Amino acid sequence: MSNSDRSDAPDRDPSVAASETPDSTTKGATPPGGPEAPERRGALKTLAVVGGAAYAGVLAIPGIAFLMPVEQGGGGTERWFRVAQLDSLPEGKPQRFKLKGDLRDAFTVAKDQTIGSVWLTRNGKEVQALSAECPHLGCAIDATADGQAFNCPCHTSRFTLDGKPETGPSPRNMDALATRIADGWVEVDFRRFRQGIADKVEA
Repeated sequence: MSNSDRSDAPDRDPSVAASETPDSTTKGATPPGGPEAPERRGALKTLAVVGGAAYAGVLAIPGIAFLMPVEQGGGGTERWFRVAQLDSLPEGKPQRFKLKGDLRDAFTVAKDQTIGSVWLTRNGKEVQALSAECPHLGCAIDATADGQAFNCPCHTSRFTLDGKPETGPSPRNMDALATRIADGWVEVDFRRFRQGIADKVEA
């Protein structure tokens, strides 16, 4: 090619030429972010996969629900429900109360649902709270007509007023729940326990 031919060729922008060069990414060059960047990106990908699998596992459980407490203690594990005014409870006579709260699954929240029942018995300034779920198979426990005992209509278990079993197949006492008095109200730390076993184990 002659000098005149070379001079007639249009000038090319050096930056464009570099970007069009097949080897514009040099082998062995340090990637953006430093030499540890590929490892960091790999770790993030692993965490994303593991997290996604765990979330998918939760969604795969049918009917999964989480109790939403009306009042939650500072430790994050207590589920305190304001149940009744202390002065409204008759002395020595059990009263049953339903507890209301929110039930939530992976997609929806059902507001103001009944999530359990408790029996309250007042003795002076003290209040005993017992779960209304039978420790045998979870049937609803009733009070006797005279209010002096509890019974389970499903399998004829009978309990004293303080929850001790007298007859029937119940493997343990009725499940006692913690109580406290706040501003004249009785509050109950509601929990559920495994059924059909002798030990009181939270479900």
